[in-house]
Amino acid sequence: MSNEVFDKFLLKLFEKTADKGEIGYYNRYEIGKELGLLNKTEVDRIVRILVGDGFVADNEVTDLKIRITDEGKKRLENNQI
Repeated sequence: MSNEVFDKFLLKLFEKTADKGEIGYYNRYEIGKELGLLNKTEVDRIVRILVGDGFVADNEVTDLKIRITDEGKKRLENNQI
């Protein structure tokens, strides 16, 4: 899987946060669906890697909900996506 897929996923998550103007948690599968990723296993893999890298955080209550971290925002800024 290319870095482009991870960056697109991260960007979509960031856009949702920017639209609300606050830090929020969003359903990982809805984000994947918006990007055309319908395979839940693939979405889980993307999220697992982004969480491991510190760019995304899981919700403590449910693993379905995720949010972008400050490190994730920095990655987007550095890549100028």
